[in-house]
Amino acid sequence: MELHLNNSVAYALATTLNLLRKRFNSKISCLNLSSEQYGVLKIIDEKGSLTPTNIAQILQRDKATITRIINSLEKKGFIVKKKINNRSFVVEMSKEGYEQFKNADKIALEFHKKIKEVLSEKEFDLLLDSLNKIKKEFE
Repeated sequence: MELHLNNSVAYALATTLNLLRKRFNSKISCLNLSSEQYGVLKIIDEKGSLTPTNIAQILQRDKATITRIINSLEKKGFIVKKKINNRSFVVEMSKEGYEQFKNADKIALEFHKKIKEVLSEKEFDLLLDSLNKIKKEFE
């Protein structure tokens, strides 16, 4: 089998992700958030206080990118850093950050519902299962 754009899983995943990210960013820009920033806030909401290293591991991103996102969220007042010791800190959501996150989360839920409208329940479950298998294989 020869690899072309029309049969490349990587291309399909990348372009679909880029399209969803672009649309989501346009919807949440009024909240002074990007999809990357929303992702960090989502992880903090679900997992609680985390170090930047923990966030980077969960999101499969490099620590430098996560540090940049955290610094941006801190400047906006959406998160606070709490020192663990002289070299480490955890990140927590501020009250204002939580309010903005909840607004963005409603928009994310709309996207989730839209995807579920396009796919049958079986297709949705199969897609999620397939993506999780691929992720597990490459971790």
